[in-house]
Amino acid sequence: MPKIAKIFEYDGEGIECVFKNEGWLLCIKNWKPNNDIRYIKALETHYESDEEFVLMQGRAVLLSASRNENGFDIDLIKMEPNKIYHIPKNTWFNTITQSDTKMMYIQAADTTAENSKYIDMTEDELVMVRKKAAELLE
Repeated sequence: MPKIAKIFEYDGEGIECVFKNEGWLLCIKNWKPNNDIRYIKALETHYESDEEFVLMQGRAVLLSASRNENGFDIDLIKMEPNKIYHIPKNTWFNTITQSDTKMMYIQAADTTAENSKYIDMTEDELVMVRKKAAELLE
């Protein structure tokens, strides 16, 4: 009998989208410099897709934010393994990861740079984010 189930894995740096169909995209996200506490700088939003994150290994902090007239109101959540974290469309977000972090995320298959946006945080926002994230990752 032929094998029907497919198995996906990824151990490299950064993101590898391992499965896509007409409805959704499943990616494995490992540590990469842009998500390191020292180098984090931007938030992103998707205009047409929610996104779900699951921490599988290591430690990570999920940033979720809303815009205000002066920048962002940013919330930091220490992620726990095997829990699903939901980011609704039009919500600003990012993750801070460490070298041993492995997570997965799911979003609409048609999520692209054209229906997403990235904005750098201000220096004050970065100072606050790095301070709080360091406390959560201890």
